[in-house]
Parts: sequence; C-alpha cells; structure tokens
Amino acid sequence: MNKLILSIITILLVFSSPVKSDQKEFCDGFKAGYITGYKQSTGSSYDPYPPYCPYQPYKGYNDPESDYEHGYIIGYEKGKQKGSSR
Repeated sequence: MNKLILSIITILLVFSSPVKSDQKEFCDGFKAGYITGYKQSTGSSYDPYPPYCPYQPYKGYNDPESDYEHGYIIGYEKGKQKGSSR
C-alpha cells in the first residue's frame, strides 16, 4: 500500500514540474509587463508593486509562443489600465 502511494506521488511530481516552470515564466513576464505598462501610463519612474500573477489563460491563435511574452502582454495591459485609472 505504501509503495502504491509513493508511486502515485512520484508520478504526480514528475508530471507537475513542467507546468510550474511554465507558470514561473508566465509570471515573470506578467510582472515585467505590469511594471512597464504602469510606468508608461502614469509617467512615473517608480516601480509599482505588481499584483499576484493570475493563472495563465489558454493561448489564442495570435498569442506568442513564449510563456514569458504571453505574460508580459497581459501584465502590460493590466498595468496600463491600473495606471490610467489612478
């Protein structure tokens, strides 16, 4: 019984690690894009504190292949919106 549970946990860890690295790339891009969009919208030179990274949405037909770029675009738009509503 213990071997079965250990095997299941091992399999889950092996298959979940690529997803986490993709999410990290997406979140790094989101943060950089948010800061750039906010600064551009407000004209400020100070770096705002970016919000928590959202879950990565499914990519559409025109979305970039890179997870970092995908996150950057989404973060940029959110930062620009937040800066203009300030």
